[in-house]
Amino acid sequence: MSFTQKVTARNLFRYKSRMFMTIFGVAGCTGLLVMGLGIRDSLRGITNIQFHDLIKYDLVLSQKDYPTHSAKQKLAAKLDGSAVSQSAAVNYQLLTKKAGADQSVQSISMIAPHSKKLSSLVTLRNRTNQQQLTLRADSVIISEKLANLLKAKVGTTISLKDTSDQVRTFKVTGITEMYTGHYLFVGKKAYQTAFKKAWTNNAYLVKLKDSGYQNVNHQARKFMETKALTTVVQNTNNRRTINNVIAGLGNVIFILIGMATTLALVVIYNLTNINVSERVRELSTIKVLGFYDRETTMYIYRETIILSLIGIGFGYLLGAYLHHFIITSLPPANAMFDPNLRLTNFLISALIPGGITLVLAFIMHYKIKAVDMLAALKSVD
Repeated sequence: MSFTQKVTARNLFRYKSRMFMTIFGVAGCTGLLVMGLGIRDSLRGITNIQFHDLIKYDLVLSQKDYPTHSAKQKLAAKLDGSAVSQSAAVNYQLLTKKAGADQSVQSISMIAPHSKKLSSLVTLRNRTNQQQLTLRADSVIISEKLANLLKAKVGTTISLKDTSDQVRTFKVTGITEMYTGHYLFVGKKAYQTAFKKAWTNNAYLVKLKDSGYQNVNHQARKFMETKALTTVVQNTNNRRTINNVIAGLGNVIFILIGMATTLALVVIYNLTNINVSERVRELSTIKVLGFYDRETTMYIYRETIILSLIGIGFGYLLGAYLHHFIITSLPPANAMFDPNLRLTNFLISALIPGGITLVLAFIMHYKIKAVDMLAALKSVD
C-alpha cells in the first residue's frame, strides 16, 4: 500500500463514529431513493398494462335469464353495429372465496368463453417470463394476486362458491399476470366438470372502436336500452379510479425523493465539514510538507468517497427490502403492483448521492485551499 492508502485505511477505522454515521446516512438516502423510485415505477404504467395489454375489452354485458325475442334481436343488432370492434360470448359469473390475512370475502370474476376468440380480448401471460398462456378446453387460469391469496400453484385444486352458495372446485393449470381484480378463466370442459352442466353463454365481452370515456358511457346506455341486459360493467370507471390513486401516491413519492436527497446533502456536508475542521492542523502539516492542493483535498476526501460507496451498497439492500415490503403490503386484497425493480432505479439512486459527494468535493477543495497554514499550526489543540 502507498502512503496515502495507509493513511486512508488508518483514518477510516480511527474515526469509527464518523465512519458509521456516513455509511448509515448515505445508505438511508440511497435506500429511500431505491424505494421511492421503485414504487413510482411499480405504479407507473399499470393502467396501460392492465387495460391495454391484458384486458382489451371495454364492456361486460350481463344478459337477462329470459329476454324477449325482440330484446335479443336488438342486442344482436347492436353487437353487429358499427360502434363495436369485436365481441365474444362468454359465461360470466361472480364467485367468492374467503382469503387473505383477515379472511375477507374476495369477489372473483369467472370468464368461460365459447371459443378461442378470448385471446384477442384478454391476454393471458406469465408475468416473470412473458410467456403466453393458452386457454384450452380443460384449462383453469387464475390471476396472480388470487393465486398469492390462496397460496395456489399450477396443479393446486381451489374451491370457490357461486351465487347459489354451491362450492365449485377447479384445478389450476396456469397463473396469469393481472393487477386489479381477481379473475378465473375457465375452458368449456373445465366449466362442465365444475358446474356439472353444459356450457351456456350469459354475457358478452365487447371491445368498442372508440374506447374514450364518453363513448364507452354512451354505448353502455345504448346497450341497456335493448332491454336484454341486467348490468353493463365499464372498464373506464376502474381505469379512472386507479389513475386517481396513482396520481395521489405520485406526489408522496416526489416528496420522499426530495427528502432523501436532502438527507444525503446534510449528512455528507456536515460530516465532511466536521472532518476538515477537526483535522485542520494535520492538513496544514501535509501542505507544509509539499502536498499540492488537489492531493491535500483527496488526502481527506478519499475517506468520504469510500464510505459513500459502502453506504450506497448497503442502501441498495435496504431499498430493495423496503420496496418489496411496501409493494406487497400497500395494495388492497384485490390488486397488486409490479414487484420488479429496474436497473435505472439503482443507477439514479447511486448518481444522486454520488453527485452530491462530487459537488461537495469542490466546495471542500476551496475551503481546504483557503486554510491559513501558519495560523493553524500556531493554534493550540
